[in-house]
Amino acid sequence: MIRVVIIDDEYYAREMLKDLIIQITPFELKGCFESVEEFLKSKIKNEVDVIFLDIEMPRINGIKAAKYLERYKVVFVTAYSEYAVNAFEVNALDYLTKPISEVRFIETMRRIEEVFRDKKLVKISVENNKEIVFLDFSDVYFFEYFEKRILVITDKGEFVLKHFKNLSKLEKELPSNFIRVHKSYIVNIDYVERFIKNLNSLQLKGGKIIPIGKTHIRDIRNVLKI
Repeated sequence: MIRVVIIDDEYYAREMLKDLIIQITPFELKGCFESVEEFLKSKIKNEVDVIFLDIEMPRINGIKAAKYLERYKVVFVTAYSEYAVNAFEVNALDYLTKPISEVRFIETMRRIEEVFRDKKLVKISVENNKEIVFLDFSDVYFFEYFEKRILVITDKGEFVLKHFKNLSKLEKELPSNFIRVHKSYIVNIDYVERFIKNLNSLQLKGGKIIPIGKTHIRDIRNVLKI
């Protein structure tokens, strides 16, 4: 699922955009913030794909702020059309002018989906006895970050993932049945067999117990409907 946040210093502007995201898109709204600084100090800064960013804000202009947000896709939202050229100079994904119509917002939604659909991985490449092996996603039980490596756990064994150094970047390119449950784990929910309430953990096929981080428990409950 594509995860988004809103950064806008105006309360009513945030609420209007929030309603559009919830009512129209399949995206997961991770939060709303009054400033870029507030967002960068938050615990969810590593769990976001797209930022809807206002341009006219106190302290730091949205165009300048985008330079600190290069790891994210940015959609600018503003009442001033004259910023459009500057917005695309910093590689903005889209540019929305307030008030935002539903028709125009749907266009933005489809543009975001297209960008992330093109980036999804097709297979997982791993190391196995000094050879590169390609695994199907259906073979993967979970990913674990351990000793500065990402391990891929399957019913055929444990492998070291190629090309990715952290789970945050990997998470963005995985199919929707993979969900981050902990700072060190991404789980294939197709293999989840039991939610252990008193331990805040998941039991996977084969008996492996995976802890759920405090910042992820709400997402897990929503996905598994518990």
